[in-house]
Amino acid sequence: MSSTDTVTVLIEIHAKDGQEEDARLGLLHAIETSAKPGLISSTEYEDTEDSGAFYAIQVWENREAFHAHMKDAAENGMGEAIQVLRAQPKTAVLRAIG
Repeated sequence: MSSTDTVTVLIEIHAKDGQEEDARLGLLHAIETSAKPGLISSTEYEDTEDSGAFYAIQVWENREAFHAHMKDAAENGMGEAIQVLRAQPKTAVLRAIG
């Protein structure tokens, strides 16, 4: 694996009003419990100005590993997890520019 193959992914979720704690716990549970081949690291954050906004910054071995994970997640229960969210999670696959 070359370091130029790695990708950084930003995941953004927003909880429905009153569902903030469920969203926080759901995000942490999903990160801790599911197999993620190709995941190098994941760090989770909450917005200090918006108690319902959560983010994860993940580094993956390559774009294909991330997309394979997302396909698997969609087929295996992500629907239940997003019931506490205002909208579908937003993802952005990033590359460094400097």
